[in-house]
Amino acid sequence: MMADVDAYGQLVMTNGQVIPLFRADLAEAAEEEIFTDTNFVGSAQNAGTYATQTLGSAVVAAGGVNAENDMTYCFIRSAGTIKLALPVSGLNSGMGLPANLPYPKRLVSGDQCIAMANATSDREVGLSVACSNGEYHVFSATPSSGAEHELVSVLTGLSIGETLQGRTVTHAFAMGGNNAANFSSPIYIVNGSGVPIGSVTPNDPAVDTGTYHPCRAAIALNSRAVFRTDA
Repeated sequence: MMADVDAYGQLVMTNGQVIPLFRADLAEAAEEEIFTDTNFVGSAQNAGTYATQTLGSAVVAAGGVNAENDMTYCFIRSAGTIKLALPVSGLNSGMGLPANLPYPKRLVSGDQCIAMANATSDREVGLSVACSNGEYHVFSATPSSGAEHELVSVLTGLSIGETLQGRTVTHAFAMGGNNAANFSSPIYIVNGSGVPIGSVTPNDPAVDTGTYHPCRAAIALNSRAVFRTDA
C-alpha cells in the first residue's frame, strides 16, 4: 500500500554550508519535490532558490536524501533536465550520508530536489550514473516476473545508449527495490552484442545506502542497462 511518508536530507556546498531538506507528506510511487526545511530556515523553497539567495556558495559537493520506507532515486531537476543525481537511503537510515558527488554542480534559482520514494513492497529498481563530462542521469525498471529487464530513462523512457551516447559513465549506484530474493544478476551495462562492459550491484534499500562507486563504461547508441530476476 502506498502512503505519504517523511523524507529528509541535505545538500552540502563546497564551502561547507548546508541546505536542509524535509517533507512530511512525500507520496510514494510518485516523483515529488522536497523543499527546504521550514523548521530550520523559515520557509519552504526550491533548493536552488535557497542556495542562490541565501548561501555564499551554490555549488553542491555532497548530499543525501532518506525516505521512511524505500527510496529509489533522487535528483536535482533544472529546466526539465537532470542536473545531478543524489545518494539516497531507505528506512530513514542514511549511513554514509551526506556522501560526496563525483562532480560538484552549481545550483541556480528554481532548481528542484525531486525524489521517488516507494513502499517496501515495491520492486522498482533505480540506477543513478555520473559521466566523465559531469552529466548525471537516472534510469529505472520495475520487474514483474523472472526475465531480463532493461532500465530506461526516468525522463524519456529511452535506453542508456539513446540517452548517453558518446559519454563515458565513471560512477554509479543502484537501489534494488523489493527484489533482494529475486535478483539473479547485477545490473550490467551491455554492448550491442549483449556482452557486459560495466556493472553495478544493487543495494537493498531496507538496509543499504546508495552512494557513488567507480563504474567505467563507454556508452554507444546500442548500449543497454539490464538485470535479471528469477521471479
